[in-house]
Amino acid sequence: MENVTVSFVRPIDPKDGYDPNHFKFLEDEITNIVENIHTPDYQFKCNGLVSDSLGVANITNTIVKKLFKADIVIADISDLNPNVMFELGLRLSLPKVTIIIRSDNTPLPFDIKDFYAISYPQNLSAIELKKFRKEFEQRFLNTWIDFINTDAKNTFIHNFYGGTVIDPKIKTEDLNSAIDKLGSMMDLMRHKYIAFDPSDRFDDFDFDHDVSAPIPLDKD
Repeated sequence: MENVTVSFVRPIDPKDGYDPNHFKFLEDEITNIVENIHTPDYQFKCNGLVSDSLGVANITNTIVKKLFKADIVIADISDLNPNVMFELGLRLSLPKVTIIIRSDNTPLPFDIKDFYAISYPQNLSAIELKKFRKEFEQRFLNTWIDFINTDAKNTFIHNFYGGTVIDPKIKTEDLNSAIDKLGSMMDLMRHKYIAFDPSDRFDDFDFDHDVSAPIPLDKD
């Protein structure tokens, strides 16, 4: 039996209109669904958020590596959280399974309007959640089986293979190197261009006050 890893991309901080435990509750619900799906060939194992890490030395590299490594990623785009949308974009660059879910009050933005997103009740009502569980389990398993049977031809990025945009013949070591470089570039950009004043409480929306001069790259 093959082990299949499943990771989550979702909002972390409480959002307006959502219970503070909303997204963690939903992650736990889906984890329970996924890990109780039994097939003769596959065992699904959830390993939490892509941002989960034992250390915080380089959280960006952790996120990127987990996004690239997971067999399946479940992305909750409710409230169109910018971090979630960015991580979803990275994930969609891979010929791997990505399942999108959203609260029923979240519209699909133009960029991903052609993607199917499983809706769930934002108020997490028991009756509607029961319907969501049933649909999610069926679509989750069908998506994975279709992915296996089509040799990843049903993934978004596969539409761009065979042209000048993407060369699918990428060595594993090249991919790992690219992941490291991408994570480092993201950290570098964040470090170079935005340096927040540690004493700032962000209470006056004064850009000159909120953001200090860029930190020189050769200094801490």
